Amino acid sequence: MPIYALLRDAHYWLSRVSLGAALVMLAVAVVIGLVRHGDVTPWFRRTTYTIVGVMVVESLLGLALIANGGRPLDEVHLIYGAGATLALPFFIYVETTAKKRPAMGSYLWGFALLAAIVVRAMMTG
Repeated sequence: MPIYALLRDAHYWLSRVSLGAALVMLAVAVVIGLVRHGDVTPWFRRTTYTIVGVMVVESLLGLALIANGGRPLDEVHLIYGAGATLALPFFIYVETTAKKRPAMGSYLWGFALLAAIVVRAMMTG
């Protein structure tokens, strides 16, 4: 199997996994933050860091596809890719520097935005 086809398939499936993870984490954030009125738990934060890592890998796969001659259907896909990679780190920063607890609202916004960006990126891919 050529490297390009392998990268394309990995990029495709990782984007679907990313969307699923964003939606699951949004639901968990709703339960913790809105239903239980709780604060961010250590496992939730670790899972969020893992998803940030997955988004970085997803972006690197996209850049590898471009380096191997691939092009997205719409060039704005590159902007959505950058947005998906940077969305969660911004909200992690907001949550970790918040003086008022609980700061789960940052993750509600972060995962909702991440899911929306990933859906939009899929539409332009």
